This record gives sequence, C-alpha cells and structure tokens, in this order.
Amino acid sequence: MALSIGRTRIIVHPLALLYPLAACMLGAGMDALALMIALTVHEGAHLLAAQGLGIAIARMRLTPFGAAMDMDNLYGLSPLRLLAVAVAGPLSNAFALLTTAALTHWRMLSPAFALIFIQTNLALLAFNLLPALPLDGGRMAYALLSLKFSRERALSFGIWMGRAVAVALLCACVALALQWRRVNLSFIFAAVFIWASAADERQALADTKAKAVLGALRRIDGPMPARLWAVSADCAAQAALRVARPDALTLYAVYKDNRLSSITDDRRLLEIVLARGSDGRVRDATARPHPPGRAS
Repeated sequence: MALSIGRTRIIVHPLALLYPLAACMLGAGMDALALMIALTVHEGAHLLAAQGLGIAIARMRLTPFGAAMDMDNLYGLSPLRLLAVAVAGPLSNAFALLTTAALTHWRMLSPAFALIFIQTNLALLAFNLLPALPLDGGRMAYALLSLKFSRERALSFGIWMGRAVAVALLCACVALALQWRRVNLSFIFAAVFIWASAADERQALADTKAKAVLGALRRIDGPMPARLWAVSADCAAQAALRVARPDALTLYAVYKDNRLSSITDDRRLLEIVLARGSDGRVRDATARPHPPGRAS
C-alpha cells in the first residue's frame, strides 16, 4: 500500500499491516495501537526535521518498528545535518512521554492506556538509541564517527552493531519463549528488519560515492586523455566502474555474443548505477552505435 505526502511517497510494508492483525489475535490490540501512535509521532518528527533542513525525502517505507527513509544523498549529508534528523525521532518520543503524563494528570487520558503508551514510548526511545544501523542511534554514531574516521569504517561499525542487535533480539525471543511459553513478535520483526537493512545502507553509501564522482568529472570541452576497456554487456555496471579513474575519461567497448555491439563511457554507467543500483548492467547504458565486429 502506498500514498503520498507532498513530494514524499509513503510505502507501507506488509509486516506493518501484519503486526497489528497478529497483535489483535493474541489479545494485544491496545499495545499495537499505542505502538502505531508512537511510531507516527516518531517518524513524523524525522520527516519534519528533514524538510526543515531542506533535505528531500523521495520515499519512506513504514515497517512495524519504524521507517526507512530514502533521503536524497543520505551519506553525502554533513554529519551535523544527519545528526539533527536522527535526533528528532527520539526527542519526539521524550516529548510524547511528558505530554502523556500531563494529560493523565489532568484526567484527559485513560490511566490504563497512558501506562501502555508510556511503556511503548520508553521502549521505542531506548531501542532507537542503540548505536546500530538503521536505528537512530546508529545514524548518530555514524555521524559522530565520520568526523574522525572514513565513511566506510563508520558505516561498517553501524552495520556490525545492527547485526549484533538482531542476533541478540532473536536470542532474547527464544529465551522468553522457553521461560514464559510466549513468542515475542516484536523481537522477531525488529531483528528481521535490522538484519535486512544492511544491504540498503551499503547501497545508499555506494550511491553517494557515485554521485560525488559524477559531480567531480571533468567537463569535456576539448581533447582529453581516454582509456578503453572491453566489457561484457551482462557485466554489472558497478563492477565495470572499478577500472574508471577521475583523471581520464574511460570508454567501454561493450561485447554481446562475442561481438562488439556498442560503446559507452563512465558517465553513462554512473547514471545507470544511480538509477538501478547493484541491479544495473552495462547493457542498460544508452550506447552509441558502432559497426559490429568479431572479437579477436
């Protein structure tokens, strides 16, 4: 299911619909409602912070335990801007705690629901502050670490911590099931979400690096050095770009069925990588026609 808010496309993950349904079947409907409200406040704060800082968000994927936002040039943002967007979520949960306490004190909210909502916000706040990607704490840790270390090292730390948290959640789920004879769906869904997000984080960093290279390419306004490489049409565009160099134009002779079919360059392959990520192939590049010839 998908909808749009301004220029941001909101995509609801199937698990986000499955979780409240499963919770109601297990008699935890009130807990699911509290979580959905808390998540709405949390992710809304992220969205408002990003828009306030002028950061474009093309897509937001809602899951049972948060949202994955496709921020424009995510890992190209300055550490302070990324930190500000990441902090907005936990701060909103802290504000929700104070607001709930005040409404309960003024008897404007049911004490039973207030207790569940406070517990939910506390859990969401503590969970998101873990220094593991793609959680807010992981974004904060990345922003701070990237001030001293390379982006790759900072990202690797966040992903490693994320997978460690995912394993810990699964172990906790098994331990609780053995002790209390009750399966905690929250732990399972959260572990799957965190583990699966590692590929998206690496792809986001690869896209940022590709955009930086594309922006730094020299304008062709006269003769300049060029290198020529032979490559299969089925080769991944990312793999083909590994031989490219910023100080010279790289041309690619594209072969299909052992015949030279076309010629393309590093600029076009970079565009393919940005558009299709790791799925992009050399054959996707718009190639200049070239007389066919048999490979030697």
